[in-house]
Amino acid sequence: MDFKISVIAPVYNAVDSLEIAINSIINQTIGFKNIELILVDDKSNDGSQDIIKKYADKYENVIGIFLKENSGLPGKPRSLGIKYASAPYLMFLDADDEYLPNAFELLYNTIVNEKSDFVMGSHFWNMNGERMKINILHDCNDKSDVININPFLNQRNFILLSYNHVAPWGKIFNKELILKNNISFPEDTLAEDTYFYFKTLINSKKVTLLPNDSLYMYNVFENKDSVIHTHNLSKFNYFLKGFANVMELIKDIPFSKERILISNMGSLLLIFSNLSMKEKKEAVPKIYYFEKSLDEEVVLKRKELILLNKLILKKHFYLAIIISDIYSILYNNEKIKNLYRKWGHKE
Repeated sequence: MDFKISVIAPVYNAVDSLEIAINSIINQTIGFKNIELILVDDKSNDGSQDIIKKYADKYENVIGIFLKENSGLPGKPRSLGIKYASAPYLMFLDADDEYLPNAFELLYNTIVNEKSDFVMGSHFWNMNGERMKINILHDCNDKSDVININPFLNQRNFILLSYNHVAPWGKIFNKELILKNNISFPEDTLAEDTYFYFKTLINSKKVTLLPNDSLYMYNVFENKDSVIHTHNLSKFNYFLKGFANVMELIKDIPFSKERILISNMGSLLLIFSNLSMKEKKEAVPKIYYFEKSLDEEVVLKRKELILLNKLILKKHFYLAIIISDIYSILYNNEKIKNLYRKWGHKE
């Protein structure tokens, strides 16, 4: 069967949300018969595998792939899904999120008509039932429904595409571009989505934005049991390694990496702030030496992060640890956390 789109969803212990995610694909207006759904299970132990098998038995266009060992990171399941994909266009889904019903039809028609390398729309954040629209346009007054951009025409274009909308979901990619340039997700780091995004961007000549169309629902669950929502030294090291790989990847781009540095350094400092005292003592000099190795200064926007980063750069490590403990207490207050997230997407 010839499909228009292959959609890849890594799955790990998503029994409470997986059926909602799958049904959001089945109910697409483009018609489920035009979609190949590849579900890659990362050795779940909560019943997610049974759900995958149920849908794979019911639909011939649902493919279940079951890893024998848990990889612990999203890169391997996503990259494996790319290898199995048969359609000319690729999309991605997280197992606790969902697509709006017209997303596939709009993204597919746009990438075909515009002959783009990839297309992305705006999306929603659903935080405990409160829906917030996240517009992908920043510092741009263009009100058009469809905006085409050459990423490397000038610095403005590159910066416009360098904000923190790097997750693979909410986008459609030309698979030929991905395969031709050997683009995949690193399997031994975090920030693997950032790496995938910028390697795709580097090899793209035309990116299309649909800023007025919200196509994806990113659901925020505070009790998520995943590496993304667990802060420990292992995650810190995974993220730092991934961040370093991204900066190495884009080092020869002749434009400012300001937005990339702001977003990723903010994430690194957040992970650091939630470590134990013992872990922080090991992590803090790593931040110092990494930041000193960068070719471009990190100019953060948030006052608390500016203070924390300055203390680290001045080698006031003990004071930085104390400040980060206070920051962690404040951030883990649910109301403050949600406000932090909202402000972060208004920058």
